[in-house]
Amino acid sequence: MTRAAEKQSRKPRTASREVRRHQLVKAAIDSISKRGFSGTTLAHVTKGAKLSHGVVHFHFKNKEDLYDQTLGYLADEHYELWHDSMLAAGSDPIDQLIAIIEADFDTKVCTPKKLSVWFAFWGQAKYRPNYLRIHNKHDNDRYVEFVRLCQEIIDSGDYDDLDPEQTARIIESLIDGIWLDMVLYPTPGKRDKCRNDCFVFLSKLFPNHFRQIKLVESGQCGRKAQ
Repeated sequence: MTRAAEKQSRKPRTASREVRRHQLVKAAIDSISKRGFSGTTLAHVTKGAKLSHGVVHFHFKNKEDLYDQTLGYLADEHYELWHDSMLAAGSDPIDQLIAIIEADFDTKVCTPKKLSVWFAFWGQAKYRPNYLRIHNKHDNDRYVEFVRLCQEIIDSGDYDDLDPEQTARIIESLIDGIWLDMVLYPTPGKRDKCRNDCFVFLSKLFPNHFRQIKLVESGQCGRKAQ
């Protein structure tokens, strides 16, 4: 068999392996969001994925490895969404900051299920070292971009009383706090209201730049503001 033919013959198996891993990660997200860590077992995960129990051990070393991969999946998904949105927004720092905020409330990442899993990881002392190891690089990259954008906006708007690093930390803390509020107090239309709250706050920080941001009606969040 030629190398090309051998490679071709391996493609379905490779694809199947990735599909199975994805099924198990999604099932882990479902179970953790409903039961938390203490209530989730491998049996819950395999049942949710509609796979046999032995499949987990074929794809993951143990339950902790599955949890690590689940957190990695969520972290990569969030990073790719906000980072790609920022790049697609062009060179204007205002458009880039808007794009990042909009991405944070996109239905791809901002759902009750996924937010519940995020905070489940954050609240588990046992998994906190793994959380820091997996997620810190993305967090650091995001903070660097926030500082850069805040610096550029401050320079262009003569906001002499603002410090870019402090402002970046405040914006990040605002979003983290709003995500937590969405988990603790879920109500219809909450995601839209929280998205609007972020832009109202930014209009107070940068009044010369964010006065034209339109608030969205319930059910419209995730669409780019006009």
